[in-house]
Amino acid sequence: MNGFLVLDKPAGLTSHDCVGLVRAALRIKKVGHTGTLDPFATGVLPLAIGHATRFIQFLDEGEKVYEATLALGTQTDTGDLEGEAIQTADVPDLALGDVQAALASLVGEQMQAPPAYSAVKVDGKRMYEYARAGIEKQAAARPITVHELEVLSVGPEVRFRVRSSKGTYVRVLGEDIARLLGTVGHLNQLRRLRSGPFEGGVPLSDFAQALTGQSDWQRAFRGRRDERLTWGPREPAQELARAHLVTLPQAFGALPSHACTEDEARRLANGHAPPAPVEAGVFTALADGELQAICEATAGRSRILRGLPTN
Repeated sequence: MNGFLVLDKPAGLTSHDCVGLVRAALRIKKVGHTGTLDPFATGVLPLAIGHATRFIQFLDEGEKVYEATLALGTQTDTGDLEGEAIQTADVPDLALGDVQAALASLVGEQMQAPPAYSAVKVDGKRMYEYARAGIEKQAAARPITVHELEVLSVGPEVRFRVRSSKGTYVRVLGEDIARLLGTVGHLNQLRRLRSGPFEGGVPLSDFAQALTGQSDWQRAFRGRRDERLTWGPREPAQELARAHLVTLPQAFGALPSHACTEDEARRLANGHAPPAPVEAGVFTALADGELQAICEATAGRSRILRGLPTN
């Protein structure tokens, strides 16, 4: 089983938790996530299965789409509902036009500093490690692009949809929106709808149903061992994963590709890159419709960046 499985992550689990659960459910050792999603967040979490783990670094997940709910009046140290309140402020009466104007001002290219509770490394340690130890550290601001910001509803809370570049912290955007509205705020809901070529997702309840005959994923995967639902054979869960698997050619379909002849495929297996379909840039090498390698062309010459293991 080689490809990408898009999981609909529930709230309360880390991305690493999800990797472990899927690894156990499918009885497959090689499972990895393509990028973290905050524990309180839900939605699209692409997981690399089998040989797909070799190609994670070449994925183009440069554009993300989220829906978020911004609670106004309280700011937390994490920027979300899991943190401690650090500031409160009155919330002014808000008209739809006011909120639309605030969001419109944040569309475009800008510099954004990662929040204190983030996985960005500073001096060899994660930012959240410093924050948990009570040490103030700042990471350098990085360029991001907010392509679209749309108001979904305005009330005691503000719901919005954002389409942005990779590396954008929606928690920070939420705080910026609250500031522009004359108050403070934090996210109490965040759902990722798309990450690069990946959208949709299989909920953990479907895997729980396949393994135990019941859809209660909490009892199937979490809690005390003597209270968990009994697992049956893995085959139904494996079939479920196969039915939703994004194949390697599909995941890298936006890249130029070269369909190898039989002789080129043999040479590729021995470490020789095929002819490049482009003058410069990254491309995929396919044999019988299956991705065998990611290659790079430079001035008409090609080299293998990463290929499947050969036996």
